[in-house]
Amino acid sequence: MYRRRKPVTETKPPIPDTLEEFGYRLKENGEVRSISLDEPYVFDYLPKDRPYNEKRYDRFMDIIGDEIEKRLQAAPYDYQKVYLPVGASEQEVHSYFYMTPNALTTTDKLLVMIPNNATRIGQWSKRVICDQNIFTGSMMQVTELVKEKGYEAIILNTNGNFWHEGRAQNTFPAHASKIIEIPGSETPEKHCEYVFEHFIKNAKAEKIAVMATGWGGHCFALTLNHEFDFIRQKVKVIAMTDSAHGSDLIEGSDKRTFMFENCINWIVNAKPKGEIVQDPRFGCTCISSALEINDFTLTEMLNDIMKFIFVKMGDIEPDQEEEEEDIEALLAQEAEHLEIIEDP
Repeated sequence: MYRRRKPVTETKPPIPDTLEEFGYRLKENGEVRSISLDEPYVFDYLPKDRPYNEKRYDRFMDIIGDEIEKRLQAAPYDYQKVYLPVGASEQEVHSYFYMTPNALTTTDKLLVMIPNNATRIGQWSKRVICDQNIFTGSMMQVTELVKEKGYEAIILNTNGNFWHEGRAQNTFPAHASKIIEIPGSETPEKHCEYVFEHFIKNAKAEKIAVMATGWGGHCFALTLNHEFDFIRQKVKVIAMTDSAHGSDLIEGSDKRTFMFENCINWIVNAKPKGEIVQDPRFGCTCISSALEINDFTLTEMLNDIMKFIFVKMGDIEPDQEEEEEDIEALLAQEAEHLEIIEDP
């Protein structure tokens, strides 16, 4: 008889707890690079072991996320943490969002930023953070740009939906014996609606701008259905990148008309950069970024996005009257291809 050979259990390296143990450093310019080769993060640490590599990457991004939140709460950004639901303390089950000190009291201008799914608060894209730097991949760069124009700002935390290991997270362990949802933030959509209802609606700002990417655009579109009277009065511009919203989920021709008149969605597309893309699914103007990977749309089109916001908010004038007329002509041309469905 032959004895079956015992399987060899391969010992995997422990997952590090610090950036230095990972072999990386955060440079002064915000780049996260390897200490030895000065290269971006390498995902495939163990070949053909995706579960381990994902767990390792998640820990790596937790460390970077801690640093980003630390910087957002320090000068020159000065964001303050606000616990949710209203009245919750740090010791209780809670989520939170960030706002600058005068976000609810300023009578001037306010920017609301809504992230995509699978990102931590204060981040636009984990990929951009790793490939470029923590400033462009997070909301720090946009905050600096709008602060120069006198804006206050609010950062939503749409992905902090479950309470696990003493903090809000966007997922829960597969074998968790008990799932604890955070009241008011059970889903990204509910979090967005909750913050608008309990905080942003009370803001004294005369003008509000909204920036959203990916699923954040979907969250705002649903909030529009519930808070339309307030949004129609205060929100002057909505800038989206690769939004996941659909015009069919926006209730009523008045709301769809509002989105069409005040929103631009910059998207990945094969058309040349800056060209209008005919896509009636979104019910708003869509503009090509000429990219294939949506993580980079915001950084690639940021100058155009900020110009759109600043013009609509009255911070700057269009370059020329001809340019404004050209834009209106393009929008009118696109309107022929977009059907704003009337109420039955």
